[in-house]
Amino acid sequence: MMERLAVPLLPSLFPFPRHAKAAPASPGEVQLLQEGGVLVTSERVVARGRTQALAEVLSVETVRRSPRMKPVLLALVLGVTVGLPALSALSVSGTGPRGLYEGALVLAALTVFGSIARLVLAEDSYQLVLNTRGGAWRVLSRREPQHLTRVAELLQEAVATARRRR
Repeated sequence: MMERLAVPLLPSLFPFPRHAKAAPASPGEVQLLQEGGVLVTSERVVARGRTQALAEVLSVETVRRSPRMKPVLLALVLGVTVGLPALSALSVSGTGPRGLYEGALVLAALTVFGSIARLVLAEDSYQLVLNTRGGAWRVLSRREPQHLTRVAELLQEAVATARRRR
């Protein structure tokens, strides 16, 4: 009979744990938020394997990042203006090998339709960034801005409260 191994067959797909792992809270510390690998208490923030005291946070901001579309547009324009006319000319001259023409036609079609699909499915991403004396720290990244805005407001209130206590 075979023994089962405790080793997973596939490595973890997430570079950081889903739940923040932190040292035990001090007696006066109140947990404000724990989700998506981020733990916010009345004294500190724990995310991505790092802990930061709220009193040391200078500012909290949300950043919107739009995907780069120039390479996609360039591939689409080149595929339509150069690729398809070149294949049309290649199909009329019967001198080239037939398999090469079909392969190039499939490649051009995949490039054009793949570029169109990428343009249609492009989404902005939003990031929650804490600015400290040590630099900027990206704490959380999401596709929907409403959730991130709510977390940013909670963090700003917690930072202001931590500064007043200090």
